[in-house]
Amino acid sequence: MKKRETLIHPTFGRLPARKVLECIFALSPTGKIVHHHLEEVSTSESGGETDGEIEYTLTGAQPAAGRERCRIIPPFVREFDPPEFPIPQESRS
Repeated sequence: MKKRETLIHPTFGRLPARKVLECIFALSPTGKIVHHHLEEVSTSESGGETDGEIEYTLTGAQPAAGRERCRIIPPFVREFDPPEFPIPQESRS
C-alpha cells in the first residue's frame, strides 16, 4: 500500500495530496486543487516503506524562477486519498 500524502495548509488544515514530478497537488474542501512546488514545502515521513504518511508543510519559500510556466497536469480528484472533511449529518426527524 502506498503512503498517504498530506499537505498542511495554513487556511484549510490537513489536505489529501499527491506529488507529481516536482509539484505538490492538494484537494481543498471546496473541491479546488491547490498547486505548490517542492521548494515551497518541507517534507517529513512517518512509517515504513509501504505505509505511513508523507507530510508536506508550506514554508513560505517562493517558487523557483520559471515555475509560473509550470504545465504539469494535476491528478484527477479520484486519485487523492478519500478526504477527511467532516460530512454534515442529516437532521433526524
